[in-house]
Amino acid sequence: MKNFDRKRLVGSWQLQRWYITYEDGAVTEPLGPGAVGLLLYTPDGWMSAAMMAAGRPRFARNNPRAAPANERATAFDTFFGYCSRWRIVGQVVEHHVTISHNPALVGTVQTRRIQLRGRTLTLSAEEVVPDGLRVHRLQWRPAPDARKSK
Repeated sequence: MKNFDRKRLVGSWQLQRWYITYEDGAVTEPLGPGAVGLLLYTPDGWMSAAMMAAGRPRFARNNPRAAPANERATAFDTFFGYCSRWRIVGQVVEHHVTISHNPALVGTVQTRRIQLRGRTLTLSAEEVVPDGLRVHRLQWRPAPDARKSK
């Protein structure tokens, strides 16, 4: 199978939706409806993804290290992000994670199937869980040119 054209991924993408479909047909959104995110692929092989729930509460104190443990736990649970090297293998993109908000991801390879229809990029991954299989789908659209919003 021919490799997906890597040039089509290079650039910045805004999250439209992240949802998970379960074998029983149930659908959840890990960061809730209205989650926001930015995905960047650079031509030299680096990528970065950051996503967060909409309307995250601010800490009671300006210094996050002084915030109560429950506020810090909520902040962790409402954010997801990592940076990696990336490469295309067939119709998937491999993310070789070097930095992550979740230390368990560092050193792993996150594999995502690529689908590009019109201006919508969908990256998907299957995950085996105790109840069976669930499929993550992250839908992205090209981000507006930041130079034009000054």
